[in-house]
Amino acid sequence: MLVLITFAVAACGSPRTPLVQHPRGYAAHMEAADAHSDKAEQYRQATSLPDTASSTGEGYQCGDTVMSDQLTSGGERLVPSVPCWDAAEEQAEHRRFLAQRELQRAQAERRAAASLVETEQAACRGIPAAELEHSPFAHRKEIAEVIPHRVTGTLRGVLVVWKPVPGLNATWMRQAIACHRARFERLGEPATYLSDDPTLVPRATTTVAMHNGHIEVLIETADDMNAQVALGRAQDLVRPQTAGR
Repeated sequence: MLVLITFAVAACGSPRTPLVQHPRGYAAHMEAADAHSDKAEQYRQATSLPDTASSTGEGYQCGDTVMSDQLTSGGERLVPSVPCWDAAEEQAEHRRFLAQRELQRAQAERRAAASLVETEQAACRGIPAAELEHSPFAHRKEIAEVIPHRVTGTLRGVLVVWKPVPGLNATWMRQAIACHRARFERLGEPATYLSDDPTLVPRATTTVAMHNGHIEVLIETADDMNAQVALGRAQDLVRPQTAGR
């Protein structure tokens, strides 16, 4: 079973930091929805026609009649004539169209925001509150081994092998990883969220399996940079901790 992780976090000089892609979380989607709703209301308020409509023809717009008359071939116009619509009415209809488009965009943003929340709720259902505060990889003492993963000699990620832990199984590990991915996405993938978790790198695929009594988490990426990020984070987990960390 695959757990697809596609995360982008802030870029800096550290090899542990993936490139920035500025994904949007719940708050950003809702902010965009409010902005579209405000625009829709502005267009709606501007759709009223003037109280004194001109009956002299001055309020009508007929397009470029001179150009239409001049461009002919064999006596036939090449450019179709444009009806002389009332300019104020035409503008009002255009604003109604713009208002409706902004409302549709606002609805799409709110649906995207709601989807992020629903995905998180489903992914994290049953995970204890204490485990929501940190990644499974925060349990550093339970990690037995970190092995670079190479394909035909090219680094493509890392294999993290866990010590036997009572109650720990592949199903729980998959859900915990998926839960934190969903929380990360709902927050807008901030660089500060679980920055030591090797699964939270762009375009990574995480496979969880049980082998010889050990949980194994294989993190694979399609490019060298993110593979190095995942490996570096995993190696940091098993390095001796300094007094300040």
